[in-house]
Amino acid sequence: MKVVMKKIWPLIIIAAIVCGMLIFYGAAFARDNGLDIAEENLAADARISGASGSGAAFDDSRMTAWSVTSQGAEAIIELAEESTVNTFLLNESGFNVQQFSIYAEQGGEWELVYRQCEIGVDRLATFYPVKASRFKIAIDKFKNTARISDVKIYDLNEREREEFRVTAYVRPEHLINGLIDPAAFDTVTHVQFLAYGNFTADGGIKAVENAPQALDMLKEAIGGRDVGITVCILSPNQGATMAQVLDEHKEEAAQSVADLVEELGVDGADFDWEYPSGKSEWRIYSDFLTCVGEKLHARGKILSVALSPWGVDLTQEAVDSIDQLQLMSYDMFDHKGDNNSYSGAAQAPSEYFISCGFKPEQLNLGISFYGRPDDGSGVWVNYNDPDFTPDEYIMYEDGVWFNTVTTVRDKTVYAALKGLGGVMIFSLDEDLPVSDPLSLTAEIGRAKAAFVKEA
Repeated sequence: MKVVMKKIWPLIIIAAIVCGMLIFYGAAFARDNGLDIAEENLAADARISGASGSGAAFDDSRMTAWSVTSQGAEAIIELAEESTVNTFLLNESGFNVQQFSIYAEQGGEWELVYRQCEIGVDRLATFYPVKASRFKIAIDKFKNTARISDVKIYDLNEREREEFRVTAYVRPEHLINGLIDPAAFDTVTHVQFLAYGNFTADGGIKAVENAPQALDMLKEAIGGRDVGITVCILSPNQGATMAQVLDEHKEEAAQSVADLVEELGVDGADFDWEYPSGKSEWRIYSDFLTCVGEKLHARGKILSVALSPWGVDLTQEAVDSIDQLQLMSYDMFDHKGDNNSYSGAAQAPSEYFISCGFKPEQLNLGISFYGRPDDGSGVWVNYNDPDFTPDEYIMYEDGVWFNTVTTVRDKTVYAALKGLGGVMIFSLDEDLPVSDPLSLTAEIGRAKAAFVKEA
C-alpha cells in the first residue's frame, strides 16, 4: 500500500495544482475586469458560422479560442431571435489583432456598426442600439496568429449613478482667444481652470496674467448651466520649488487656497504638481493635500488633483481628502505606439489608481483631445488640427494616434460600467465645434445620455 501511495502521490499533487489553476483562472476570466455587467449574453444560444473554428470564441470558455490565420476571417452570429444590441465584449489571447469590424444585417445587407484596432482583454466595443438577428465580426488585420477566446453580446441598460462627471481643462488664453465653444457646457459638468495662479515663495498666490478676466469670461460662457469650477494653482514660477513652499509654508499655502476659492466664488481648487520626486516630496504633498482638503471641505468646497498613473505614493489620509482625481490616462504608449489605446489609456490606469487606495467614484478617466506620434517624440497635435482629417473609427495619420468618437464612447461607457466618477477632457480647446458630428465632447454627451442614468 505504501509503495502504491508513493507512486500515485505525485499525480495527486499535480492534479491538485491543475484544479487550483483552473479555479483561479476560471474566476479571473469570468470577472470581466470588474465591469458591472449582469445583462443576458445574447450570444449564448447563437448559431455560429463562417471561418473554421470561429465557434470556439462563443463557447463561454476562455480556455478555447478561435485561431484566425487569414486576413478578413469572419464569424457570423445568428441570434436566437431579433434583438436590440449595443455592446460586444471581446477577449483575445495576446494583442495580435490590428483591426476588427462588427456588422449588423439590416435589410439583407451588412451594415458596419463598429471598427477598432485592438482587442486584448475585456474589450468593450460599444455602439448605439441596433436591432437585428444576425451580426458579423471580421478580423481585418492581425500579426502572427490571432486567438479570439471569448465574445459576448449585450443590450446594456443605463447604469444608475448618483453623479457622472464630465470634467474639462480650460486655460485662460483659450477663453480670451475664443477657442471654447460655449455649447460644450451642455455636456461638461466641471471645469478645471488651468491655471488661475501660482504659489509665491511664502505660500501666497499670484494670479496669472489675464486670469481674472478669463474667469469672468468662463462664467459668462457657462451662463445658467450647473457647471462647477475649480481653479488650478501651480508651482512657483520663481524663487522657490513646490516642495519648499508646501513644506515650509503648508498652513499659509492651504489658507491662501481656501481664501481664494471663497473670494472667487468657485467650487474648489485643483492641483497639478508634475511631479513629486521621492518619498520625501510625496510626504510633503500628502501633508499639504490633507491640510488644504480640511480647509476646503470646511467651506463646502472640493479638492481636485491631477496625477499620472505611475509612481504615486500618497498617504491614505491624503487619498481620502481628494474629491476628484483627474486621471492623466494619456501619453501611455502601448505595444504599437498608440498613446490613446483602450487597454493602455483606460483599463490599466484605472486599475492602477484603485490599487493605490482610491475609490472608483473618485476617479475621472482622462481622455486626451490630442494625438502623439507612435515614436513617443515630444509632439502634441490637436484633434482639430486642420492638417489632419478626423475619422469616426480609427484616426492614425502621419504616425500620430488620436482618440476618435468611437474610442471616446468606449472609454465613457467603460467609466460608467467600472463605477468611476466620470471622465476628464484634456483639453477642451482641441475639439471640433460641438455641432460637428465628430466632436469628441458631443460624443461624450451622447454616450452618457445612452448608457448612464443619474439618480
